[in-house]
Amino acid sequence: MQHLRLLKILSYPWLIFISIIFLTFIFLGFTQPLNEYVTTSLIIKMTSNTLLLCMLVAIFTSLIAVPCSIFVTMFDFYGRKFFSWALCLSLAFPIYVYAFIFVGAAEEISFISSSIRENIVLSALIMSLGLYPYTFLLCKAQLRKTGVSIFKASKSLGKNNFQTIYLILLPSLKPAIIAGTVLCIFETISDFGGVATLGINTLTVGIFNIWFGYQDLISGAKISLMLFLLAMIILYISKLSSESRKSSGAGKANHSLIKPSKIFNFSIALFCSFVFVITFIFPFIQLIVWSSENIKNNIPLELIFNSFFIGFIVALAASVIAIILSLGSFKSSNKIIFNLSTIGYAIPGSVLAVSLLLVFSFYFDLSVTVFGIWGLFLCLVIRFITPLIRYLDAALSSMAEETLSATRIYSKSLLKTFRNIYFPALYPSLLLGFLVVFIEVIKEQPATLLLRPVGFDTLSSKIYNFTSEGQWELAATPSIAMILLSLILVLILNNRVDNE
Repeated sequence: MQHLRLLKILSYPWLIFISIIFLTFIFLGFTQPLNEYVTTSLIIKMTSNTLLLCMLVAIFTSLIAVPCSIFVTMFDFYGRKFFSWALCLSLAFPIYVYAFIFVGAAEEISFISSSIRENIVLSALIMSLGLYPYTFLLCKAQLRKTGVSIFKASKSLGKNNFQTIYLILLPSLKPAIIAGTVLCIFETISDFGGVATLGINTLTVGIFNIWFGYQDLISGAKISLMLFLLAMIILYISKLSSESRKSSGAGKANHSLIKPSKIFNFSIALFCSFVFVITFIFPFIQLIVWSSENIKNNIPLELIFNSFFIGFIVALAASVIAIILSLGSFKSSNKIIFNLSTIGYAIPGSVLAVSLLLVFSFYFDLSVTVFGIWGLFLCLVIRFITPLIRYLDAALSSMAEETLSATRIYSKSLLKTFRNIYFPALYPSLLLGFLVVFIEVIKEQPATLLLRPVGFDTLSSKIYNFTSEGQWELAATPSIAMILLSLILVLILNNRVDNE
């Protein structure tokens, strides 16, 4: 399309910039030697911990999410409508908040506290409590299309509930389970505050220890490269899963729900209630109790303003860039700009931060932190622009041919075409993407800790400062503020799943 040619040209500087960052990071990571204090045994330990933690989180999240999604989608039990959205609420808790809640609550019982810390199985279970909604939402969306009809067809052939779920439903849910698991693993390898509180020495913890302890960018880059390669492997699996999902049915199927027996009805309601209490009621009440003890001395108004400021600026900048990239690659056979621009979301914030520090040091012999908060803005835009691009690309793909034909009226005026044709069609997706980026930026902790200016605190950085010193009560109030903000996004996402 002629009127989009300018936007395609404007996309090239971003593509070149992203390419320089990652190619330089990979080159230096492979060619520079490690310092002697980073031993082979330490790397093996951090890598094995990271891989084992990812595997356990994948198992635990699936064990929680899959049954819950089947129950709320297919069975008419007590409280089904409530649990359909209530079981998503734990997604509002960042992992690092979950970690200090359970560790802090367990400190009153010494043997429980000691068993949680440095126990990778219990740590993975705690992290899974906040991550399972990713898989839950995707499985619920898949089941709403064909789940009930498949279940009833199987039952009519003489199979019982267990056989139907195991032999029919679970295979049909495989793409959704894989996609949700991939998202959970991305969050796991990106987390720093949670694993630091739980005492699990992962690759992300190693990056921070090397940077804050030795100010050694090269060694930090070497470890970051390992995390980068792990993220790329996971991203490749995600792409395979995405391809398999394209063949699944589309649209929302309207079928009557299955009426369970009274005993099964009660059992389902009890199971969902237990999950809801453990994942939301207990941690939120614990935060309120701690916050009430320190509310007079710990009202985070400045923290809220700083977090809002960063979230708004990053979301606004990401929106503008995403519009240029999406329209620039629209109807183009070469999607290299689109694909390269969306890679940031798969890369942990700590890796992106180290990449920027390394690239600016290599080319300009200065730290990106000399630019103040702008270095943090840049890192966060690269990290979180992906949701916006994905939403806009989906909206463009779904535009009717009649709408696209109308662009010929303004074929020589890009501004008029955008204002009258593209913007009205993209606005709902743009608004949702803006909100997603805004909330994710507020919750982002690793990149914020590495790149924030000295003396500049946000909700996430302040939570880390308190939890690193074991001051759970002081960390409660900023955590509540962050959770309340995140709940808005969670409810919108759940509503989107239920209505599409």
